[in-house]
Amino acid sequence: MVLQRLGSLFCENSSHSRREMVHDLIASGNFETSELKIGKLLGSGGFGSVYETVFRGERLALKKLHKGLKNERAARESFEAETSVLKFAHPNIVRTFALLVICDTNCIIMEYAGDRNLQNVINDSFESLTAPRRTKFALDIAHALDYAHEKGIVHLDLKPSNVMVSCEDHCKLADFGCCQAVEVNDKPASPTKSNLTGTYAYRAPELLRGECPTTKADIYSYGICLWQMLTRELPYGNQNQHVIIFGVVAYQLRPKLSGEINTCDEEYVNLIQQCWEADPKQRPLASEIVVKVKNVFRTYDIEMCSKDVAFISSEGQQPKLNRIELCGSQSEEYDSNQPDTYSCSF
Repeated sequence: MVLQRLGSLFCENSSHSRREMVHDLIASGNFETSELKIGKLLGSGGFGSVYETVFRGERLALKKLHKGLKNERAARESFEAETSVLKFAHPNIVRTFALLVICDTNCIIMEYAGDRNLQNVINDSFESLTAPRRTKFALDIAHALDYAHEKGIVHLDLKPSNVMVSCEDHCKLADFGCCQAVEVNDKPASPTKSNLTGTYAYRAPELLRGECPTTKADIYSYGICLWQMLTRELPYGNQNQHVIIFGVVAYQLRPKLSGEINTCDEEYVNLIQQCWEADPKQRPLASEIVVKVKNVFRTYDIEMCSKDVAFISSEGQQPKLNRIELCGSQSEEYDSNQPDTYSCSF
């Protein structure tokens, strides 16, 4: 048994070392682009499409920027913005290894973080989003924001579809195509790029007024994401974007919170309301949110674990595997900087 375990550890370490060697090679740019084996489409957005890619046996993600866009300036700025995170290395941020041109197409080579994002999880009725799991996701995202903000970068397009959920159930912040640099003391380094201002429903009111971005703009978006994980609904439903903008700016419109809130969710809901305060100065810093979310964990006083159960739908379909959580007597503190030390399957 001991030899089997040692053999398993050796294989894991060897695989990790090989992966790092491949990542370093990609980052150096000393390789032939013909070695990139482009596979299935993982997702597509306004500026580009992301494909699963294999390079020397390792899975990567390749983002190809669309050609012939009406707003070429916006596409160019998005591509240039991605250079801001080339040196980022954090377990809760999708790593960007290289920006290059393949067949006259601007491309970005990134870490492969799976093919589902937080929006997929929210939309999937078979995915459990119990209090501990969404709080764990909230902590992952807060760690990512804290790291980026410490580096002087604001994301400016934080939303569930830009948060990847790995097969190990870790959240990784992706798509820095709208990001901008700010001073560490939160003084804007440049005006808001009008072409790259994120999605209306998640955009902070000060950005909607055309003000310069600060890290507090990401905190507002973070609050909307927390609300969405709690309610599993789209913010503002299908309301017209102009109605949303006017309501948010003029009347402090926010997504509706249920009148009845479980006692164990009170701190979580309080955090949501702090994050989407109209005055940016009243919103907490990402570093403060990390502490607050850890405190939310303690209020649940449960151990995060899971069990597979058979689920049969009301339509009498074939049984499907679903996940439920078991309550324990103690809570554990999650450390996103050591993702392998705390494993929880859902």
